[in-house]
This record gives sequence, C-alpha cells and structure tokens, in this order.
Amino acid sequence: MKQYCSVCKDHLDMAVVEEGGEDEVTWLKCPRCKGILPHMKLDGEEEPVPVPAVAAFTLESIDASTVHEYEPSRFYAVGDVIYHRSWNDYGRVVEKLILPGDRHAIRV
Repeated sequence: MKQYCSVCKDHLDMAVVEEGGEDEVTWLKCPRCKGILPHMKLDGEEEPVPVPAVAAFTLESIDASTVHEYEPSRFYAVGDVIYHRSWNDYGRVVEKLILPGDRHAIRV
C-alpha cells in the first residue's frame, strides 16, 4: 500500500502489518525506517481490493527449467519456484518480507 512516511519524507509502498482489530485500523510498516504507522486514506481513495488466491501448486505444474535450488544468500521474486535439497521438496515464493535489522525472508 502506498503511504507517506513523515520520518522518511516520502511516499513508499508499505507492507500491511495488521488489519482490522478492535479499532479497525490498518497498520503499515515503512520499508526504509521500519516504523509502524496507521494507513491514512487519501481523498477519493477506495478500499484496497483483496488479493486473489494463489493458484494451486502441484509438482506437475513445475517447469523444470525455471526451478532454482534454494540458497540462503540468493534473492528471490514472488512466483519463483525453488527446490530445497535438504528437505527434498519444492515450493513457490508467495511473499517477500523485510524483518527488523534489515533481514530479508521469503514465505514459500
């Protein structure tokens, strides 16, 4: 979600940290300063459209020429298919995360 960060003085794409709750506020995390702030709707802005469900992932749907062997130091994109040798398993990257301390993680 695009949001203005008053610390970074810039409009940035921010990850949703928490939605709804008792106060019905959507909380966002700034990718630069790692600050947490509430989403502020701009005049005329509509509510975000929910992301459609990810298509079913099966071994038959894997294109062998596009599979990457998992390496912790490598950068992956959402949609990449990886093979984890230790687990002898395949998976598709569905989310990229930046954790505190500027650590990067993927959800497969």
